[in-house]
Amino acid sequence: MKNMKRYRLIILFCLCFLAVANVNAQNDWQVPAKENENLSPFLFDDDMILEGRISYENSCTSCHGSPGQDDFTPMAPPPGDPASDQFQLQTDGALFHKIKMGRGTMPKFEDAFADDELWNLIAYIRSFNKDYKQELPNMEGVVIPEYSMKLSFDENIDKLVVKVFANEEAQAEVGVTAYVMGTFGKFLVGKAQTNQLGIAYLDVDPTMPGDEEGKLNVLVKATKGFARAKMESKMTMVEPTIRKSAIEGRHIWSTDKMAPVWLKASFFITIFGVWLVLLVIVIGLRGIKKANEDEA
Repeated sequence: MKNMKRYRLIILFCLCFLAVANVNAQNDWQVPAKENENLSPFLFDDDMILEGRISYENSCTSCHGSPGQDDFTPMAPPPGDPASDQFQLQTDGALFHKIKMGRGTMPKFEDAFADDELWNLIAYIRSFNKDYKQELPNMEGVVIPEYSMKLSFDENIDKLVVKVFANEEAQAEVGVTAYVMGTFGKFLVGKAQTNQLGIAYLDVDPTMPGDEEGKLNVLVKATKGFARAKMESKMTMVEPTIRKSAIEGRHIWSTDKMAPVWLKASFFITIFGVWLVLLVIVIGLRGIKKANEDEA
């Protein structure tokens, strides 16, 4: 019995030691100097923040919680709030390295996200720091091309075709992202890179709802480093959508034309009756007012 208690104490001591060691290891997370000074090759903008928010909500919220809410999961060591000084006082390069490589309880996201997606996450994290100013790499002697695009739709393969040019020359290895603009925001169509001919192909779901002519409002973004361009166009890419009443088929009549005559007659009689009652009330009030004035 005494030996059993002794073993339990030893096991408990070992677990506590490992927990403390893990906390200290995480708090003393040293990033290599070269990685610490790494800067984003992209200019943080609203699109990067939006894409970073989506990635964060899908992969980071479960541990770190909602930025600015201090609702991260209680762990050893605590994951921390991305909006806190614990995160915001670190360099962009340090955040990039830690998210990419992971350590201890922090997962490694190197295989889950491409480098540009990791920078999207950092752009989102920085959006919670009103004092943050992005440090840009030395651009001396670097010419940033001005992109232009041509959009078309190949109905034979259901693909959006994007051609990217700069000074009328095709641009290879340019990242292309396409969205469908809707009432409640943007819907991601897909991402691709241009080939040697400057062409990128993006799959289009033919079942997406368009307008009565089968058109979609498409927003396309081309980026490579600090070079970027946007283009919005309304294109015929899906089958025409016939708009129906939200209550069609749920009632005996769902449009004015289908309503029975007795219902229409009842409606107008009711409206006429309401106005007649109001008129009688007004006339009665005027009569009372006049009678009071005569008595006075």
